[in-house]
Amino acid sequence: MIKEEKIEEIFNNHADLLEAESTEISTAIRLYAYELLPEKTNQIENIDKIKDMVESTSHVLEKMYNGYENLDIGSIREADRDTYNKIVFDLSVFIAVMCIGSRVYDDLDPVFSRDILHAALDAVHFLILRQFKEADDENNEASERVSVLHMSSRDDELDSATTAALMWAFSELLKTDKDVRNAYDHSLMAGMPQKMSRQKRYKMRLSELVKKHSFNVTCKDEEFICLFLSLVVLLDTEETFADEVKRPLYDFLYKDADETDNSLSAVIAILSLQNELDNDEQLSKGASQLIKVVEYNVIGANRNKMTEEDKTEIKEHIKVLEAKLK
Repeated sequence: MIKEEKIEEIFNNHADLLEAESTEISTAIRLYAYELLPEKTNQIENIDKIKDMVESTSHVLEKMYNGYENLDIGSIREADRDTYNKIVFDLSVFIAVMCIGSRVYDDLDPVFSRDILHAALDAVHFLILRQFKEADDENNEASERVSVLHMSSRDDELDSATTAALMWAFSELLKTDKDVRNAYDHSLMAGMPQKMSRQKRYKMRLSELVKKHSFNVTCKDEEFICLFLSLVVLLDTEETFADEVKRPLYDFLYKDADETDNSLSAVIAILSLQNELDNDEQLSKGASQLIKVVEYNVIGANRNKMTEEDKTEIKEHIKVLEAKLK
Protein backbone atom coordinates (compact mmCIF):
# COMPACT_ATOMS: atom_id res chain seq x y z
CA MET A 1 0.00 0.00 0.00
CA ILE A 2 1.18 3.52 -0.76
CA LYS A 3 3.03 5.12 2.14
CA GLU A 4 1.24 7.80 4.11
CA GLU A 5 4.17 10.18 3.65
CA LYS A 6 3.79 9.86 -0.13
CA ILE A 7 0.08 10.69 0.07
CA GLU A 8 0.80 13.77 2.15
CA GLU A 9 3.59 14.86 -0.18
CA ILE A 10 1.41 14.59 -3.31
CA PHE A 11 -1.52 16.45 -1.76
CA ASN A 12 0.66 19.26 -0.44
CA ASN A 13 2.60 19.60 -3.71
CA HIS A 14 -0.66 20.10 -5.60
CA ALA A 15 -1.83 22.60 -3.00
CA ASP A 16 1.40 24.57 -3.40
CA LEU A 17 1.12 24.63 -7.19
CA LEU A 18 -2.50 25.81 -7.10
CA GLU A 19 -2.16 28.41 -4.36
CA ALA A 20 -1.60 31.32 -6.72
CA GLU A 21 -4.37 30.25 -9.11
CA SER A 22 -7.14 29.30 -6.68
CA THR A 23 -6.72 29.67 -2.94
CA GLU A 24 -10.07 27.91 -2.37
CA ILE A 25 -9.07 24.77 -4.30
CA SER A 26 -5.60 24.81 -2.74
CA THR A 27 -7.08 25.11 0.74
CA ALA A 28 -9.50 22.24 0.07
CA ILE A 29 -6.55 20.00 -0.86
CA ARG A 30 -4.68 20.89 2.35
CA LEU A 31 -7.77 20.24 4.47
CA TYR A 32 -8.41 16.90 2.77
CA ALA A 33 -4.77 15.88 3.27
CA TYR A 34 -4.99 16.63 6.98
CA GLU A 35 -8.35 14.87 7.34
CA LEU A 36 -7.29 11.75 5.43
CA LEU A 37 -4.12 10.99 7.33
CA PRO A 38 -4.57 11.33 11.12
CA GLU A 39 -5.64 7.70 11.63
CA LYS A 40 -2.66 6.45 9.66
CA THR A 41 0.09 8.81 10.82
CA ASN A 42 -1.13 10.07 14.21
CA GLN A 43 -0.52 13.55 12.87
CA ILE A 44 -3.27 14.81 15.17
CA GLU A 45 -0.66 14.43 17.93
CA ASN A 46 2.02 16.19 15.90
CA ILE A 47 1.91 19.86 16.84
CA ASP A 48 4.07 20.87 13.86
CA LYS A 49 1.64 19.32 11.39
CA ILE A 50 -1.30 20.99 13.12
CA LYS A 51 0.50 24.33 13.08
CA ASP A 52 1.36 24.02 9.37
CA MET A 53 -2.22 23.13 8.49
CA VAL A 54 -3.70 25.96 10.56
CA GLU A 55 -1.27 28.55 9.23
CA SER A 56 -1.94 27.54 5.62
CA THR A 57 -5.75 27.28 5.82
CA SER A 58 -7.24 29.33 8.67
CA HIS A 59 -6.70 32.73 7.04
CA VAL A 60 -8.35 31.52 3.82
CA LEU A 61 -11.34 30.11 5.70
CA GLU A 62 -11.69 33.34 7.66
CA LYS A 63 -11.48 35.41 4.50
CA MET A 64 -14.10 33.27 2.76
CA TYR A 65 -16.34 33.36 5.85
CA ASN A 66 -16.07 37.12 6.23
CA GLY A 67 -16.50 37.62 2.49
CA TYR A 68 -19.67 35.55 2.26
CA GLU A 69 -21.87 38.58 2.90
CA ASN A 70 -20.17 40.37 0.01
CA LEU A 71 -21.06 37.70 -2.54
CA ASP A 72 -23.44 39.22 -5.06
CA ILE A 73 -26.24 36.77 -4.35
CA GLY A 74 -29.02 39.31 -4.19
CA SER A 75 -29.14 39.60 -7.97
CA ILE A 76 -29.45 35.86 -8.60
CA ARG A 77 -33.22 35.92 -9.22
CA GLU A 78 -32.86 38.14 -12.28
CA ALA A 79 -29.39 36.97 -13.31
CA ASP A 80 -28.62 36.04 -16.89
CA ARG A 81 -27.04 32.66 -17.63
CA ASP A 82 -23.40 33.72 -17.18
CA THR A 83 -24.05 35.60 -13.96
CA TYR A 84 -26.19 32.77 -12.61
CA ASN A 85 -23.34 30.32 -13.29
CA LYS A 86 -20.78 32.48 -11.52
CA ILE A 87 -22.94 33.03 -8.42
CA VAL A 88 -23.90 29.35 -8.13
CA PHE A 89 -20.28 28.26 -8.68
CA ASP A 90 -18.97 30.64 -6.01
CA LEU A 91 -21.67 29.62 -3.53
CA SER A 92 -21.05 25.91 -4.17
CA VAL A 93 -17.29 26.17 -3.62
CA PHE A 94 -17.95 28.23 -0.49
CA ILE A 95 -20.32 25.58 0.90
CA ALA A 96 -17.93 22.70 0.16
CA VAL A 97 -14.84 24.36 1.66
CA MET A 98 -16.76 25.48 4.76
CA CYS A 99 -17.94 21.90 5.30
CA ILE A 100 -14.42 20.44 5.08
CA GLY A 101 -13.07 23.21 7.30
CA SER A 102 -15.80 22.60 9.86
CA ARG A 103 -14.84 18.94 10.21
CA VAL A 104 -11.11 19.60 10.39
CA TYR A 105 -11.43 22.42 12.94
CA ASP A 106 -14.06 20.66 15.06
CA ASP A 107 -11.52 19.63 17.71
CA LEU A 108 -9.11 22.52 17.17
CA ASP A 109 -11.60 25.40 17.39
CA PRO A 110 -15.19 24.23 17.96
CA VAL A 111 -16.67 27.75 17.87
CA PHE A 112 -15.06 28.54 14.52
CA SER A 113 -16.07 25.11 13.24
CA ARG A 114 -19.69 25.75 14.18
CA ASP A 115 -19.73 29.25 12.70
CA ILE A 116 -18.41 28.24 9.28
CA LEU A 117 -20.77 25.25 9.11
CA HIS A 118 -23.71 27.53 9.87
CA ALA A 119 -22.54 29.80 7.06
CA ALA A 120 -22.55 26.80 4.70
CA LEU A 121 -26.08 25.89 5.81
CA ASP A 122 -27.22 29.46 5.31
CA ALA A 123 -25.74 29.44 1.81
CA VAL A 124 -27.41 26.18 0.78
CA HIS A 125 -30.71 27.35 2.26
CA PHE A 126 -30.49 30.39 0.02
CA LEU A 127 -29.41 28.29 -2.95
CA ILE A 128 -32.28 25.81 -2.67
CA LEU A 129 -35.13 27.96 -1.42
CA ARG A 130 -34.55 31.61 -0.75
CA GLN A 131 -33.30 32.64 -4.17
CA PHE A 132 -36.74 31.88 -5.63
CA LYS A 133 -38.90 33.21 -2.80
CA GLU A 134 -40.19 36.60 -1.96
CA ALA A 135 -40.07 37.73 1.66
CA ASP A 136 -43.83 37.65 2.12
CA ASP A 137 -43.94 34.02 0.95
CA GLU A 138 -41.52 32.83 3.64
CA ASN A 139 -44.04 30.62 5.42
CA ASN A 140 -45.95 29.47 2.37
CA GLU A 141 -45.38 25.71 1.92
CA ALA A 142 -46.65 25.77 -1.66
CA SER A 143 -44.13 28.50 -2.42
CA GLU A 144 -41.35 26.34 -0.98
CA ARG A 145 -42.26 23.44 -3.27
CA VAL A 146 -42.31 25.78 -6.25
CA SER A 147 -38.92 27.15 -5.18
CA VAL A 148 -37.28 23.73 -5.19
CA LEU A 149 -38.80 22.84 -8.55
CA HIS A 150 -37.68 26.19 -9.93
CA MET A 151 -34.10 25.52 -8.90
CA SER A 152 -34.09 22.16 -10.68
CA SER A 153 -35.56 23.81 -13.77
CA ARG A 154 -32.56 26.13 -13.96
CA ASP A 155 -30.06 23.26 -13.97
CA ASP A 156 -30.01 23.42 -17.76
CA GLU A 157 -28.48 26.89 -17.49
CA LEU A 158 -25.48 25.57 -15.55
CA ASP A 159 -22.23 24.88 -17.33
CA SER A 160 -20.24 21.72 -16.65
CA ALA A 161 -17.91 23.27 -14.05
CA THR A 162 -20.76 24.80 -12.06
CA THR A 163 -22.69 21.52 -12.10
CA ALA A 164 -19.58 19.78 -10.73
CA ALA A 165 -19.22 22.42 -8.01
CA LEU A 166 -22.86 21.95 -6.99
CA MET A 167 -22.36 18.17 -6.78
CA TRP A 168 -19.29 18.72 -4.63
CA ALA A 169 -21.26 21.02 -2.31
CA PHE A 170 -24.13 18.57 -1.86
CA SER A 171 -21.78 15.61 -1.32
CA GLU A 172 -19.96 17.59 1.37
CA LEU A 173 -23.26 18.54 3.01
CA LEU A 174 -24.29 14.88 3.03
CA LYS A 175 -21.04 14.02 4.79
CA THR A 176 -20.95 16.95 7.21
CA ASP A 177 -24.53 17.88 8.08
CA LYS A 178 -25.53 14.53 9.61
CA ASP A 179 -24.80 15.29 13.25
CA VAL A 180 -26.27 18.76 13.02
CA ARG A 181 -29.44 17.33 11.52
CA ASN A 182 -29.76 14.69 14.20
CA ALA A 183 -28.99 17.02 17.11
CA TYR A 184 -31.11 20.03 16.26
CA ASP A 185 -32.67 21.82 13.33
CA HIS A 186 -30.50 24.79 12.45
CA SER A 187 -32.55 27.98 12.75
CA LEU A 188 -31.39 29.30 9.40
CA MET A 189 -32.76 26.16 7.76
CA ALA A 190 -36.18 26.42 9.37
CA GLY A 191 -37.71 27.19 5.98
CA MET A 192 -37.00 23.64 4.79
CA PRO A 193 -40.19 21.55 4.49
CA GLN A 194 -40.17 19.35 7.59
CA LYS A 195 -41.60 16.33 5.75
CA MET A 196 -38.29 15.99 3.94
CA SER A 197 -35.03 16.05 5.86
CA ARG A 198 -32.12 18.13 4.69
CA GLN A 199 -30.17 14.92 4.05
CA LYS A 200 -32.87 13.66 1.71
CA ARG A 201 -32.93 17.03 -0.05
CA TYR A 202 -29.17 16.85 -0.57
CA LYS A 203 -29.42 13.29 -1.93
CA MET A 204 -32.15 14.24 -4.38
CA ARG A 205 -30.22 17.22 -5.72
CA LEU A 206 -26.98 15.23 -5.99
CA SER A 207 -28.72 12.44 -7.93
CA GLU A 208 -30.37 14.95 -10.27
CA LEU A 209 -27.08 16.67 -11.00
CA VAL A 210 -25.04 13.47 -11.51
CA LYS A 211 -27.46 12.45 -14.27
CA LYS A 212 -26.80 15.75 -16.06
CA HIS A 213 -22.99 15.74 -15.87
CA SER A 214 -20.91 13.95 -18.50
CA PHE A 215 -17.69 13.97 -16.40
CA ASN A 216 -15.76 15.15 -19.45
CA VAL A 217 -14.00 17.96 -17.64
CA THR A 218 -13.54 21.29 -19.41
CA CYS A 219 -11.02 23.09 -17.18
CA LYS A 220 -8.49 22.52 -14.41
CA ASP A 221 -10.79 23.68 -11.60
CA GLU A 222 -13.50 21.28 -12.78
CA GLU A 223 -11.03 18.39 -12.84
CA PHE A 224 -10.00 19.03 -9.24
CA ILE A 225 -13.60 19.48 -8.14
CA CYS A 226 -14.54 16.14 -9.74
CA LEU A 227 -11.58 14.55 -7.94
CA PHE A 228 -12.79 16.04 -4.64
CA LEU A 229 -16.27 14.71 -5.36
CA SER A 230 -14.77 11.27 -6.04
CA LEU A 231 -12.80 11.45 -2.80
CA VAL A 232 -15.89 12.29 -0.72
CA VAL A 233 -18.17 9.71 -2.35
CA LEU A 234 -15.84 6.78 -3.05
CA LEU A 235 -13.93 6.88 0.23
CA ASP A 236 -17.17 6.92 2.21
CA THR A 237 -17.55 4.05 4.66
CA GLU A 238 -21.10 4.70 5.90
CA GLU A 239 -23.23 3.88 2.83
CA THR A 240 -24.08 7.56 2.46
CA PHE A 241 -24.19 7.64 -1.33
CA ALA A 242 -26.35 5.72 -3.79
CA ASP A 243 -24.87 3.44 -6.45
CA GLU A 244 -26.21 5.73 -9.18
CA VAL A 245 -23.89 8.42 -7.80
CA LYS A 246 -20.91 6.13 -7.30
CA ARG A 247 -20.90 4.42 -10.71
CA PRO A 248 -20.06 7.42 -12.91
CA LEU A 249 -17.47 8.56 -10.38
CA TYR A 250 -15.72 5.19 -10.45
CA ASP A 251 -15.54 5.49 -14.25
CA PHE A 252 -14.26 9.07 -14.13
CA LEU A 253 -11.70 8.55 -11.38
CA TYR A 254 -10.15 5.33 -12.63
CA LYS A 255 -9.98 6.59 -16.21
CA ASP A 256 -8.32 9.82 -15.06
CA ALA A 257 -5.87 7.89 -12.89
CA ASP A 258 -5.03 5.37 -15.62
CA GLU A 259 -4.80 7.71 -18.60
CA THR A 260 -3.23 10.90 -17.19
CA ASP A 261 -0.12 11.75 -15.22
CA ASN A 262 -2.11 13.43 -12.46
CA SER A 263 -0.61 12.00 -9.27
CA LEU A 264 -3.51 13.32 -7.18
CA SER A 265 -6.06 11.29 -9.13
CA ALA A 266 -3.79 8.24 -8.82
CA VAL A 267 -3.63 8.60 -5.04
CA ILE A 268 -7.40 9.07 -4.69
CA ALA A 269 -7.96 6.06 -6.99
CA ILE A 270 -5.65 3.90 -4.86
CA LEU A 271 -7.51 4.94 -1.70
CA SER A 272 -10.84 4.27 -3.40
CA LEU A 273 -9.77 0.81 -4.57
CA GLN A 274 -8.51 -0.01 -1.10
CA ASN A 275 -11.83 1.19 0.31
CA GLU A 276 -13.60 -1.28 -1.99
CA LEU A 277 -11.49 -4.09 -0.55
CA ASP A 278 -12.04 -2.90 3.02
CA ASN A 279 -15.80 -2.70 2.54
CA ASP A 280 -15.84 -6.21 1.10
CA GLU A 281 -13.87 -7.46 4.10
CA GLN A 282 -16.53 -6.00 6.38
CA LEU A 283 -19.15 -7.93 4.43
CA SER A 284 -17.13 -11.08 4.92
CA LYS A 285 -17.18 -10.49 8.67
CA GLY A 286 -20.94 -10.55 8.68
CA ALA A 287 -21.82 -6.91 8.01
CA SER A 288 -23.95 -8.06 5.11
CA GLN A 289 -26.38 -9.54 7.62
CA LEU A 290 -27.02 -6.20 9.27
CA ILE A 291 -30.01 -4.24 8.07
CA LYS A 292 -29.40 -0.53 8.20
CA VAL A 293 -32.40 1.69 7.57
CA VAL A 294 -31.61 5.17 6.29
CA GLU A 295 -34.58 7.30 5.28
CA TYR A 296 -36.68 4.25 4.44
CA ASN A 297 -34.00 2.55 2.33
CA VAL A 298 -32.52 -0.79 3.37
CA ILE A 299 -28.81 -0.72 2.72
CA GLY A 300 -26.21 -3.45 2.96
CA ALA A 301 -28.47 -6.47 3.28
CA ASN A 302 -28.31 -7.40 -0.39
CA ARG A 303 -24.77 -6.39 -1.24
CA ASN A 304 -22.77 -9.03 -3.05
CA LYS A 305 -19.34 -10.00 -1.84
CA MET A 306 -16.44 -9.88 -4.29
CA THR A 307 -15.13 -12.97 -5.97
CA GLU A 308 -11.46 -13.81 -5.60
CA GLU A 309 -11.02 -12.72 -9.22
CA ASP A 310 -12.55 -9.34 -8.40
CA LYS A 311 -10.20 -8.83 -5.47
CA THR A 312 -7.18 -9.90 -7.48
CA GLU A 313 -8.09 -7.43 -10.23
CA ILE A 314 -8.39 -4.58 -7.74
CA LYS A 315 -5.07 -5.43 -6.09
CA GLU A 316 -3.36 -5.50 -9.50
CA HIS A 317 -4.91 -2.13 -10.34
CA ILE A 318 -3.52 -0.69 -7.09
CA LYS A 319 -0.03 -2.01 -7.97
CA VAL A 320 -0.17 -0.40 -11.42
CA LEU A 321 -1.16 2.97 -9.95
CA GLU A 322 1.46 2.76 -7.21
CA ALA A 323 4.12 2.11 -9.86
CA LYS A 324 3.12 5.35 -11.61
CA LEU A 325 3.89 7.28 -8.43
CA LYS A 326 7.42 5.97 -7.95
